Formats: sequence, C-alpha cells, structure tokens
Amino acid sequence: MGSGVSMEKIRNLSLRKSIIVYMLTGIVIGFILGAVIVLEAERAQEQIWWKYVDQDRFIEEMQNRNPDAFDVTIPRVSNENMSRTDARLSELCDFLTTYGILVLCAAGIVVSTFLFYRNKIRRPLLELNLAAKKIADNDLDFEIGYQSKDELGVLCREFDHMKEELAQNNQKMWRMVEDEQVLRSAIAHDLRTPLTVLKGYQEMMMEFIPEEKLDREALLDMLKESMGQVERLERFLDRMRAFSALEREPISCMDTTAAEIAEQIEKTGEMLAAASGKQFEIFAGGEGEKLTLDRDLILEVAENLITNALRYAASKVSVVVCREADRLVLEVKDDGTGFTISEEEAKQAFTSANPRDDLKHFGLGMYISEVFCKKHGGHLEVENQRDGACVRAYFRLCTDVK
Repeated sequence: MGSGVSMEKIRNLSLRKSIIVYMLTGIVIGFILGAVIVLEAERAQEQIWWKYVDQDRFIEEMQNRNPDAFDVTIPRVSNENMSRTDARLSELCDFLTTYGILVLCAAGIVVSTFLFYRNKIRRPLLELNLAAKKIADNDLDFEIGYQSKDELGVLCREFDHMKEELAQNNQKMWRMVEDEQVLRSAIAHDLRTPLTVLKGYQEMMMEFIPEEKLDREALLDMLKESMGQVERLERFLDRMRAFSALEREPISCMDTTAAEIAEQIEKTGEMLAAASGKQFEIFAGGEGEKLTLDRDLILEVAENLITNALRYAASKVSVVVCREADRLVLEVKDDGTGFTISEEEAKQAFTSANPRDDLKHFGLGMYISEVFCKKHGGHLEVENQRDGACVRAYFRLCTDVK
C-alpha cells in the first residue's frame, strides 16, 4: 500500500522534478554498480598477479610481518612478465578500477534520460497525436489514457475537455439542424392549410359563378373567408419575420426587475384577454430585486404562452413572474381541459391533437417559446394540473448565460 502511494506520487511529479528524480536514481544505481565492479576488478587483478609472484616468499613475509603493520597486498606484476591474455585482463581491471564508477554513473544518466523521455514525454505526445488524428477524422469517441498530474498530464486533460466540448457542440449543431427541419416542416404545413382553403373557394367560384348557382350572400361569405385566410397568411409571415429577427440577434441583457417585466406582460395580457372575452391576472415576486435579462425575448415568450393559454382557457388565465435561484420563472396557467398530448409533443412546431384547434391559429407558439428559452439558457416545462394546464418558462440570468 505504501509503495503504491509512493509510486503514484512519483508519477504525478512535475517534469522538472521528475527529470531530477530519474537522473539521481540513475546516478545512485550507476555508483553502486560501479563500486561492485571496482571491487570485483581488484579481486580479479590480484588473482592474475598471484600466478606470477613468488608465492612461498610472499607467504613467509606474511607470517613474519609486524602485527601492527598494515595488510600486505600482492605486489603488482609487470605486464612484460605476464602472458598476453593476463596482461590484457590486468589492463582491463586497471581501467575498471579507475573509471568504472564514472562510466556507470554516466550510463545511469543516459538510461534515466531515455526512460524519462519514454515515460514522461513520448507517451503523452503519442496519445495527443493519435487524439488529434481522431478529431480530424471526426471521431470523438475516445479517451486519453495518460492520467499523470504533470504538465503534459494537464495538457492531456485539457485536450480531453476540448474533445468533450467539441462533442457537445456537434450535438448542439445537429439539434439545431433538426429543429430547423422541424420548423420548415411546420411552416410548410401551416402555409398549406390556408392555401388549400383559398384554392377550394376559388374552384367553387369558378364552377358555380358561370352557372349562376351562387347568390350574392354566399359569394360575399366566400370572399370574406378568403380575406380571412389572406390575413392569416400575413400574420404568419409577420410572426416568422419577428421570430427570425429575434433568433438572429444575440442576447441583449439589461437590468430590470420582476415587477417591470410583469407590468409589460400585464398590458399585453389584458389586451389579448379583452379580445377573447376572458379574465387575466398576473402576480410578481421579488419585485425590487435587480435582474439582468433580455426583456424583449421574455416578453415575446410571454405573449406566445398567454395567446396559447387564452385559446384553450374556459374563463381565466393567470401568470406568475418570480425569481428562483439563478433563473427567472414565467408561469402561465389556464382553467381549460389541459393538454391531451405529451410534454414533448406539446413543444413541437405543429400539433393538431387538441380538438379546439382550428384554421385560425398556427402551431408554432410553443415551439418558438422553447427555442427562445434555450437561447436564454433555460427551458420550457408543461404539465396538466387539477384545474387546467400549466406552462413554465425558465430563463437563466445573463451572467450565467453561455
């Protein structure tokens, strides 16, 4: 356990400290091996010399030496008195005893430098190179295996984080493409409906007017209904232009309060409620607290949700504007029958499952609200309550919007 922790600490050292540890380790190991080799070389050299000395005389001198004197070593033998092989071995032993420690310490430095390069430089660089090639091939399903806490380890983690950001951006891009396809499909659907009505009236008039089968009142009704469809198309185009303008514009933050936003929503809500003959009420929480938001975008979402709620309400629509943590919450309730479809279906660009839908409205309000909420760092929630439907729009404060 202790050795594992120590090795982990060594692996996580910075590059500067790591190279010092590697080199000191190489020098220490080289010094120990050099010392061993020097001792063995001295012993081997003495064995070579022993073959060429007067052994009887040497033993006699050893026996008669002063006990207080130093140990007597075997006297050096001249290379001329040795065989060629023993002379060369003796010279090798001389070299090892003189330079063995220095040579092995230098070898330890070279080997430790190579190991440092292989483990701390080459490996992470190879992984980064492989990761870069995968990203170039649009393959983001990988992880960098180098997990050290040194400088290159930090670089690898940042590279991994960049890969994750790229993957998220790719997902966002594909979601945007899918949303645009859904929006195009919804636009085509909503344009087709009034055009079909107009075509039908035109065919009827072309068929019955020459035969004088239509009286003046029926003809005026057809023309009136046709004008209604034309006005519907004009409203639709105006709405789409406004949507495109807001979608292209970046978030424009300003300091405001929940009370100020509620006041603006109240004016719009009362006007829409009066036109539909229904009641409207609004409540604001945290009235004096400063909030940094895109007020125009929030008012557009509020108008969409209130318009949709008034369409299905039995008699009343209520709105609550308040702050929750780092978000502004816009809650719109109606006392109608509630949603007859799922939450995801309710937020799609066009849904006609509700029996109260007719040719006079477009199914883009909830979808546009969802797009704007996401643009402001939030989301849209829908649910059925006991007394009707409830939609909550969340907007993250601008300091936290990315």
